[in-house]
Amino acid sequence: MHIDPQIGALRGDHAAQRTMRSAVAQAVEDCRQEPGLAAVLAGLGAYGAGAELEDCSGLNRLVSQRGAAHSLIAPLVGRLVALHRENPLAQLAFRHQSRGGFHFLQLGARGRATLALALHDGRGGPTSPATATFPDAERHEIVLAGRAELALLDIVEDHGGSARIDSVPRRIMAGECLRFADATQSRIVQNAEGRLLVLRLARIARRPQPTRQFDLATGRLVHRASGDRRESRHEMMMALMGRMGRVDAAPVLAEMARSGSDHLRWQALRECLALDSGTGFEELERIARSPGDSLYSPAKALCARLVEAHPQFTQKESAPCPA
Repeated sequence: MHIDPQIGALRGDHAAQRTMRSAVAQAVEDCRQEPGLAAVLAGLGAYGAGAELEDCSGLNRLVSQRGAAHSLIAPLVGRLVALHRENPLAQLAFRHQSRGGFHFLQLGARGRATLALALHDGRGGPTSPATATFPDAERHEIVLAGRAELALLDIVEDHGGSARIDSVPRRIMAGECLRFADATQSRIVQNAEGRLLVLRLARIARRPQPTRQFDLATGRLVHRASGDRRESRHEMMMALMGRMGRVDAAPVLAEMARSGSDHLRWQALRECLALDSGTGFEELERIARSPGDSLYSPAKALCARLVEAHPQFTQKESAPCPA
């Protein structure tokens, strides 16, 4: 592994690390205390708690007045760019992620709402995504800079494991605002001319449906994940317990299969079965005997398949799942 000399030197210079962390923290705090951004973050709190966007004046101004978002964000970006020119190895003080051609920086999160910058880098040429993601969230996307060709997507027929998706081409440029109401609407960037910078205001539903990803050519569902951040964390914890072989977690997973969204309950049941077939099958049978349970039909079908393939399930002995 090659380690740049600057990074190598910084690893042993704890004073320099503290100086950079302090500089970044102070810059972020200064930004958040500026009247414009402070008002927006206050509005984000109300919006995240369930208030109507029209009642959050600072936020509503961003999406309704042309140029308002740019005026708010430009000083923030300028301050952060200057900071990182002085301290190029400083870590970002915001939640962020990067992958090929896409970069994301979360400016704030309050309750169910988030405010973030999203950058699409089209310098590698036109792209044609094979899939599209549909989160159950109300979204507003204000174009701060750049131009791009998009496809606006609507699910017009939903069959669970597949969907018919309408696609409408749209060309956007700086100053425009896109709105997406719920889990039936999304968009993909097909060609960004240079870089496309977007300010994204989003609020997940109070009881969000799973976030789904569809293959655009066939309409086939290719991935499903919980639309709730708390449930997503629980999903990851359940998966970790399973990979660690924590048999002692089986009773907890069985309990988790009794409440929450259908998606989370089903995941808990699967992990429980894999860890301890006796505990998992007992919970599966309980659901399969409860016609009023929303998981009754899939549980009954899975129960029948498991008994047919593995008759030893009827013995209800605690053991790793043979399936």
